[in-house]
Amino acid sequence: MQKLSPYVSDRRKRRARRRRYALVALGIFALFGVIFVIQWFFVHSPVFRVDRVRVVGNSAVASSDVIALAESAAEPARHLFAGALGFGNMLLWPDSIPERDLAMVPQLAAVDVSKDYFSHTVTLAVTERAPDGIWCFTRQPGAVTASASTSSAAIIASAEARCYWFDNTGTIFQKSLIAQGDLIYVVDDSAQAPAGLNEKVLPQQFLSNFLSIVNVLRQANLAVKAIDLTDLTLQQVDVITANGPTLYFSLNFPADEYLPVIQKLMLQPNFDRLQYIDCTTQNRAYYK
Repeated sequence: MQKLSPYVSDRRKRRARRRRYALVALGIFALFGVIFVIQWFFVHSPVFRVDRVRVVGNSAVASSDVIALAESAAEPARHLFAGALGFGNMLLWPDSIPERDLAMVPQLAAVDVSKDYFSHTVTLAVTERAPDGIWCFTRQPGAVTASASTSSAAIIASAEARCYWFDNTGTIFQKSLIAQGDLIYVVDDSAQAPAGLNEKVLPQQFLSNFLSIVNVLRQANLAVKAIDLTDLTLQQVDVITANGPTLYFSLNFPADEYLPVIQKLMLQPNFDRLQYIDCTTQNRAYYK
């Protein structure tokens, strides 16, 4: 077998090395080409272009505020792409808005984001909080709890009361004027210090039971003058009706079972002469 000279062997090695370098360079060039095509497709092509942003379902919250909230929820993606994508690109818009961002606009219960790639439209479907009643905090900082003998009308008339709308989840979402009458449920709370927006009207262990009380009053179609919460340690709510007895409910259990009892008593001709209906004992109701 003929042996190759060192010179020929080196030439072949250099030639093989150049081929490898050429292949590597070609591979790198192809990779950059693929990256460029992908970048152009996602960033500059019309496929993901946003031509229209629709906000639907809102009445109390301005559309501009909803759009700003959605843009705020997309901030992490904006930083990730280092400004390569703008809000004119579908990919930057979030698929949903987290609760922590929704809390920035208390009137919003939810915002659903949908993207139509054919019409190049982003739709923000808004669910606003619906008012379920007004919660008035009448206890002032440093003040003692109001006594049970204090009239509801006197407390609600106080200019010091802080009143808020709350929804069917017990969430405070908007300031309210002081109200009187039987068209809107007004809770007169002299037991707790004022809460802020996005807070619940009651501690969690009492909240669902209170909401069941409101539900019973609404289904019974009672004309309610005021709902009094004077001492949270008693775990009791007093409901003052416009033309009938005062109703006492416990916050320790749901009130749903008392609806048939109240409806039956309302059919009695002397209902407006009753002094009270006591629903603070589970599975029992007392009236006089």
